[in-house]
Amino acid sequence: MEDERIKQGLYGLSIATNASEVFEAWVMMGESTEGKSSIISLDNYHKSVYPTELNKLINNIDSHFIPYFETDKLYFIDDELLNETFNNGEKDTIFGLDYSIMLDTNYASYIHNFVSRDYSTLNNEIFTTIDLLIRNNFNYDHIFYMIENYKNSFVNIEGEDEKTKRDKKAKVYLNLVSLELFKSINREEYIKTGKLQYGITENEAQLQADQIFNGIFNSAYAQEGMDYFLRIQRYMVLFIIGVMQIKFESKTTVHKKVQKLFEFLTNIVGVYFDREFVIAHKYFTTQNDVKILNKINKGMNPKKVLQFIENIAWDFSVPRMMERQLINGGHGRYFIPFFLSNDQNLRELLRLFKVKGIMYSRSNDFFVPFTKIVTQEYFEAHNCNVETYFTKEALARRAATFENNKDSLPQIIEREFEKLVGILGS
Repeated sequence: MEDERIKQGLYGLSIATNASEVFEAWVMMGESTEGKSSIISLDNYHKSVYPTELNKLINNIDSHFIPYFETDKLYFIDDELLNETFNNGEKDTIFGLDYSIMLDTNYASYIHNFVSRDYSTLNNEIFTTIDLLIRNNFNYDHIFYMIENYKNSFVNIEGEDEKTKRDKKAKVYLNLVSLELFKSINREEYIKTGKLQYGITENEAQLQADQIFNGIFNSAYAQEGMDYFLRIQRYMVLFIIGVMQIKFESKTTVHKKVQKLFEFLTNIVGVYFDREFVIAHKYFTTQNDVKILNKINKGMNPKKVLQFIENIAWDFSVPRMMERQLINGGHGRYFIPFFLSNDQNLRELLRLFKVKGIMYSRSNDFFVPFTKIVTQEYFEAHNCNVETYFTKEALARRAATFENNKDSLPQIIEREFEKLVGILGS
């Protein structure tokens, strides 16, 4: 009964356009909302929660800033906040927001070069972005950068010598030191004079970088936390392999390809990715809509294909990682994540996700992101009958596949990739 209430409430939130419709959907869920919070993007809402300068930059198609939510008109709701608003009135209810920036490796390197006064790699676009970072009170989330470099620096690569490994780790560490210095820049002094005045010494920055480095890579969290994020990426690898198998194995209708991909997810992957599935449908329909997947074609070297799939899977994983950090929270009552990258294909991909909102609980890892597009309605509108893949029986089959496969994922990926190599070579 509680699950059904949440399901109905989430549907209400996904189609809500104003605050009163959010309230109605929330009330509909009754006690199911206890301990839960939601952030929803609304078309008919007058409040922008982003700083003005950031909004200007985001609305530029070439912006390096990618927001998690589809618009800046965000509405926040939880039971405690509703009580505060009821008692104090909306104008008198104040709460903190944490605008947090997730960096990729390129941007971590740009910040290092900026702090080191090596401006040769920094173009006007990057300088503009760095200027905005200094002027606004953002927090910085290291997790994606650290995960990316855990893969690059800490996972043994065949044939790689010890010096190369040490150099990679040293670069990760130096970028962290520079980021700590960057975070300490005196904003007021910079805005007033344009001069960089650091609030900590380089030694202090090194100590803080040590804490971050050891806290993520050399702690009890390292294995558990990294395994969680790496597992997401591995499932995305398998998902993309399936998309490519179906794309290239035969010329058939988009409807048949959708059916085949549902079967692949049910029988091979054991996980259903709703937003990623819509992106796969767009790719099956018009390749130009998902340029990041156009890198893979018939006749390519298998090693190159695997490298592309690995990198694309990291890009597909970004929103899932942002969601995880959103639940973990930051310094404010609500956490608003952004991603910073100069990779145009990645930026285009992230814009395809268009997250309307999320409902989550910090106490039990419950989180459900949702879009304006309800998946089943989307496929009905495109003449794809997918009801059979959402029945209790289909859900049970997917769950059983997941249980059977979760300890043998590397072997399954290898097996399915070999099938893809055969298809691409034929």
